[in-house]
Amino acid sequence: MGFSQNQRWALSLAGVIHRMNGAHVDELGGWGENEHTRPWCRNTLRDFYGVDSPESYAKIVRFLSEEGHSAQAKSLFMNLGMANPHDPKTMIVRDHGAHIHRFGLLAWDLGRLVAVAGWAAWAGYVPEIEAWKTIMLSAKRVQETYDSWATYGQAYEIGRLFWSGGKQHEGTANALRWLIHDPSSPWVTLPWKTDLATVTVDTNAKKRFKRTVCPTCGASKSRPAITAWVYCDFCGSLADYDFQKACEGPTEKPGPAYEHLNAQIKPMLDWAASRGDIAQFRQLQHQLFDAYVTSCPNAVPFRTREPAYRRAYVSYMAEGAVASAFDPIAKQHEQAVAATVTGISFHQPKPGVLRVAPQAFERMCNAVFAQQAHLDIIYQRGVYAMHPDKADRSIQQRIGFSLFVQGWLPMLDEQQAAMLLARTNLESEYVEVEAPKGDASSCANCGAPLVVFPGAKRCVCEQCGHKIDLEGRLSCQGCGAPVALPEGMGSAPCPHCRVLMRRVT
Repeated sequence: MGFSQNQRWALSLAGVIHRMNGAHVDELGGWGENEHTRPWCRNTLRDFYGVDSPESYAKIVRFLSEEGHSAQAKSLFMNLGMANPHDPKTMIVRDHGAHIHRFGLLAWDLGRLVAVAGWAAWAGYVPEIEAWKTIMLSAKRVQETYDSWATYGQAYEIGRLFWSGGKQHEGTANALRWLIHDPSSPWVTLPWKTDLATVTVDTNAKKRFKRTVCPTCGASKSRPAITAWVYCDFCGSLADYDFQKACEGPTEKPGPAYEHLNAQIKPMLDWAASRGDIAQFRQLQHQLFDAYVTSCPNAVPFRTREPAYRRAYVSYMAEGAVASAFDPIAKQHEQAVAATVTGISFHQPKPGVLRVAPQAFERMCNAVFAQQAHLDIIYQRGVYAMHPDKADRSIQQRIGFSLFVQGWLPMLDEQQAAMLLARTNLESEYVEVEAPKGDASSCANCGAPLVVFPGAKRCVCEQCGHKIDLEGRLSCQGCGAPVALPEGMGSAPCPHCRVLMRRVT
């Protein structure tokens, strides 16, 4: 691949590992694309790092970036007086105490993280753009910690010795010798002070994503969204809903999941509704939607990972249910929809293909649209205002139609599908853009990498869901890592070295 100079610099941090594997120092994960790459990467991640899923990959990223062997070595250094003086690891910590006290084993931990992120991208456990964020943030931390390739290589070997209990390794020695001295080595050809301030977070390939202009600040979307909820890269507001992204094959079926959860408490809901007990009905809806968020994380905003947002989102969804349940006209529309559903019929134009009868489906659609039009009137009385993102009314309407359309789209012919998408405003225009560039930072709450585009004031962390203040970014005084704090947070320990950071006002 045609990687930029700063990308090749970052990849070469895993040079020792790739040289010992007979891989390429200048390729993502050490390999180009062929039929052996994916299985090799999956096997290596499983056998050496216990990684076999996106969840276990996220866990190893947190370990290597926040703790790693640095935490163990630093702890041993602080307790040398009580440690066994003949233990190999104790001897290594004693011999290199000043270095470990100051830097830990950062070179060893992050050098491996660069390799792991590349392998995980090939294995399909993380999107390539996310792997590059991790790699480039690691590169920035390494460059700010050490002063040369030689120093980095020495620090890497200290970490390897600690991990192995002091055992020498010929393969590592040969790899380090080649990296430091061979004229073709990136450690020789790429200056240590290579500019990493502007970080390319993706390959040079173009990416297709939904054309979106933020209704809050007017900025255009600059990178693909990770879920159907499209958040602005410049102000952090919910800017759009990507129906195509919602249909990419979620791990759970939100419609049936909701029906299953609803059936469990339906007798209590019916009892509360029959008595006009709005408070009890609202409480039950809170329970229902809280369980729904847990069961269907891909069907709700990824910001629900943040506890305060989750509570606000559950309240918003519950209040919508309360508003419709106790409105007489809304109940009539619900009954009208149910009546049209019973009249639905299907046909099978060819084996394995099921299609809904057009006229019956049209009647049901008309009933659904009439129902949604009345709900729109009801929700304007306060429900829309409860949305935790303060989302535009049109976005909330499209999200409301999404599950209905998702459920029926596979049973429509091409013309019917196009008409339904147009009628619900869920049709999308997708554009190709060059790989975005921005500054690297990380979330103070969870340590996940962030990309900060020029002029951006806020964004949403895609890992923990917090809205991040980008105007007051900090540089950790302990490890030098660039860090951004969530809105309203005045201080936090650095997610990488745990040194306390404070926002200066």
